[in-house]
Amino acid sequence: MAQTEAPHQRPAGEQHSVSLALSQIVVLLAGLAAVCTLAGVMIAALFLPAVALTSTAAKDGAELFDSLPSQLEVQPLNEASHIKASDGTLLATFYSENRIMVPLEEVSPHLQHAVIAVEDRRFYEHQGVDAKGTLRALASNARGGDTQGASTLTQQYVKNALLADAMQRGDKEAMKKATEQSYSRKLREAKLAISVEKRLSKEEILAGYLNAAQFGPSQYGVETAAQHYFSKSAKDLTPGESALLAGVTNAPNYYDPVAHPKNAKKRRNEILRKMRAEDYISDAELKKYSEQPIKDMLKVKNITAGCADAEGSGFFCDYVTKSLLSDPAFAPTFEERRKLLYGGGLTITTTLDPKRQKIAEDVVNRRVPAEHSNGFGHTVVSVEPGTGKILTMAQNRVYNPRQDAKENETSLNFNAPKHMGGGSGFPVGSTFKPFVLTTYLQQGGSIWDTVATNREVFREFPAKCLGSGRWFEGAGWNPDNAVSVSLPPNQTVLDATKFSVNTSYARIAHRSDLCEIADTARSMGAVPAYWDTSKKENLNVPVEDMYKTDLSPAVLALGELNISALDMAAAYATYPAGGKFCRPVAITSVTNRKGEELPITGGECKDVIKPEVADAMSWTLMQDLSDPKATGKGMTIPGHDAGGKTGTSGSQFHTWYVGFTGQESTAVWFGNPTSNTRPGGFNVDGQPLRRGHVWGNTVSLPTWHEYMKRSHEGLPNKPFPPEPPKPDAAEKKQDAQERAAQEKQVEQESGGKKPTGPDAAEGDTTAPGQEGD
Repeated sequence: MAQTEAPHQRPAGEQHSVSLALSQIVVLLAGLAAVCTLAGVMIAALFLPAVALTSTAAKDGAELFDSLPSQLEVQPLNEASHIKASDGTLLATFYSENRIMVPLEEVSPHLQHAVIAVEDRRFYEHQGVDAKGTLRALASNARGGDTQGASTLTQQYVKNALLADAMQRGDKEAMKKATEQSYSRKLREAKLAISVEKRLSKEEILAGYLNAAQFGPSQYGVETAAQHYFSKSAKDLTPGESALLAGVTNAPNYYDPVAHPKNAKKRRNEILRKMRAEDYISDAELKKYSEQPIKDMLKVKNITAGCADAEGSGFFCDYVTKSLLSDPAFAPTFEERRKLLYGGGLTITTTLDPKRQKIAEDVVNRRVPAEHSNGFGHTVVSVEPGTGKILTMAQNRVYNPRQDAKENETSLNFNAPKHMGGGSGFPVGSTFKPFVLTTYLQQGGSIWDTVATNREVFREFPAKCLGSGRWFEGAGWNPDNAVSVSLPPNQTVLDATKFSVNTSYARIAHRSDLCEIADTARSMGAVPAYWDTSKKENLNVPVEDMYKTDLSPAVLALGELNISALDMAAAYATYPAGGKFCRPVAITSVTNRKGEELPITGGECKDVIKPEVADAMSWTLMQDLSDPKATGKGMTIPGHDAGGKTGTSGSQFHTWYVGFTGQESTAVWFGNPTSNTRPGGFNVDGQPLRRGHVWGNTVSLPTWHEYMKRSHEGLPNKPFPPEPPKPDAAEKKQDAQERAAQEKQVEQESGGKKPTGPDAAEGDTTAPGQEGD
């Protein structure tokens, strides 16, 4: 029947017209003659092929009937889209109308019988319009009783399809026309129903109705309704459940068994009796299901649209949606992409590894629970080397995009860059140093080279992309080390990396070029988080335009640059991938409701650094973990080659560990996402944090270590390349002479001074083996 919220009386004028029509029907022996009212026009049109009509009204009715469309032309029904993890686990559902399309064979025969019994018991006999039902309804309505519908299931399918089409197009006039209480609407539906019957089989029409109709306040189609009310598929419904569901569609709110169980029970039992009258069920089944309490039948499962239902994976889900909505390969315009997502019945398979994701969520929420963190955030994000697939994305917050978000809820993705739902990133500290070292090795340097450790005032740096070819600072830059013991006058580049010696890294950067360091980082995906890399035109802009004022030694040598955790994980993945960088990718495939794969922008991989440099970097960063005196404190991954680097931003506001194995590259961040605040005054894993004594290896490294240990259980080792070859004595002598000449040049350019500089910043004092950032 028509989907109305409650029975209603026909307006007096229409009752009079119908009465007049009924009088004429009686006079003309059985009522199959000319009529002069709207109701008469409808009957004339319905039986025009079989009745010779002579009145003016009949002629007008025939003309009206002929003027109506004869083909049902509508868009496919909106169907919910589903985002799934890599193993097929459902993460989230997106819909403007919550509908899951299913073929008729996936619908219980009991439900098919229930719908036919209550809506159209002569469904298999008529050709779209039921003459007996129409006359019965007209006679009843003419007597002044409650309005009776005469619509067949085919007519109702037409109505639902027209309404859904109008809603999908946002056509308010068409929506009004599809629901108005008028005989002209009925006439249009009748003509279209006749044409539908000629084109589709009864089974196709029944399937169309069952998928189109509203079976609850927010449930469209029988599959969605069955899962909502009973947490089962429509193919598994019992006669009682089928009768309950078939009754809801008449008035989805009034007969909703959750909100109005008494109304629903009365309607269910009425339908069960109709099913018995049609011999669809036995007397025993009628008794059994009529007596069943409504509350015992229900097992309600609420599904809301969007990523809020994805729980801990909500931030990853949001990243997925932003990937699709910004992808021109998916559809040309944003609005077309949005329509596909919310109504295209898509299956979106993602890269998320549910097992790893659960581990990541457990670690960050247990170690730094949001409600006891004084506002500090903690994240884990990982990608697969060689593919860029995002395996995990977790943070110690609840995903909530609504305005009612509580203190520990947010929609801001701490792991992502700004254009993908994140903020402006966080300063990465010494985790940027590997990009400096990579540039140095690309230019022919070696980890076995020696470098001085003393402090110097640097007033210039090579920077070929700047106007003068150099960076100048009149007051100079005077970096210091966060160490409390004396350093040797010279050390290898390897040791400078392991102990994160700032003064040595200033010299390594000086031996290179600021523009080339920035370009190396950019080629590995480590760009400022505010930079929108989804736009192709942004990928190859001059490096000085991308980094702007960040193109300075204080920023690049020591990592005071805001980069997203995801981009850091992807950049470090370049090393175990042999120099191949892959842009992070969250989606592996998108298929439409027909199972056809849709185009998307896939992962883009390219070789960005020399394989021998990548190998040297992997081995070097492995020493940070394997040497207990290094900043990685010997936190190796049992049975796996692993490497990484600690990072602590200025004043210890943000701390990091970024590290990798052959299977996974993971970035961990800890800090306050809304203010520059030193962490302290609360516990992490039962241990109190002392303000001013929090480094990359205090919180972030142990989190990284626990996550990586657990995520690698049972996986085979992917060995790193062997130790890079050491230069022979002659090469070492020549290298030492060249370095000495460079150091002398720096001294001369600095005015011959060897300042000791101011004391280290408050709290930035620690011995090697704790932190050297």
